[in-house]
Amino acid sequence: MAHILALRRDLFKGVAHEPIVVIGPEQIGEFHKEYINVEDLDMLFLDCKSTMGSKWDDMEAKDSFLPHCSKRMKLSTPVDDITLLKWLKKVLSEAGLVRLISFPVVHCPEVFGVILESAERLNRRKVVPGWKVVYSGDTRPCSQVIEASLGAMILIHEATFEDGLVEEAIARNHSTIKEAIEVGDSAGAYRVILTHFSQRYPKVPALDEVSMQTTCIAFDLMSVTLADLPLLPKFLPYLKLLFRNSS
Repeated sequence: MAHILALRRDLFKGVAHEPIVVIGPEQIGEFHKEYINVEDLDMLFLDCKSTMGSKWDDMEAKDSFLPHCSKRMKLSTPVDDITLLKWLKKVLSEAGLVRLISFPVVHCPEVFGVILESAERLNRRKVVPGWKVVYSGDTRPCSQVIEASLGAMILIHEATFEDGLVEEAIARNHSTIKEAIEVGDSAGAYRVILTHFSQRYPKVPALDEVSMQTTCIAFDLMSVTLADLPLLPKFLPYLKLLFRNSS
């Protein structure tokens, strides 16, 4: 991440711009706080705990004035979370988003999932509803993910282990394929995309197609459009054929 931020800094050198806001767990913030003693990364850090729903509520209750965040405001410059949240809200609005909310999950300390919600938009004079995408991060199945995913268009949920390895999943605070699908069903998510499969599965992991009616599996660099969503579950048999073990 530091390398990417440094490249961005160099690209904007001599050009008027604002520092980027990086959102992450506390450990990431501590790392970058030390790193900028060696190299300026032209960034501000916002802890995931500061983007939880209650923090957004606090921000909305405050004065609506949005201070300007100048290029001189580095990570070492004290900037209160309310100011950063107001600035983040402006950035989200410019991207067509209305919310970015972090929520704690069950894995190790300081681990979060994230909710992204878009705004409604007009298309040929018709109102197109906004969408909600939820990413679980590494986690055991938990009520926090279910609550965050209620009515979501897409839930991206980790499925590290096959269903026969539930004890290992519990021991390592991960989820099985069946558990991830059940979380999506409980939340009423329109589509569940499974990801973070163990490296022990070089191909497609064993899947019960009967339980995959609303589900698809993810691959590195995979991209999905909203128009693709109705078709996603239909891809599974062909993916299994494409990636079958030739041995």
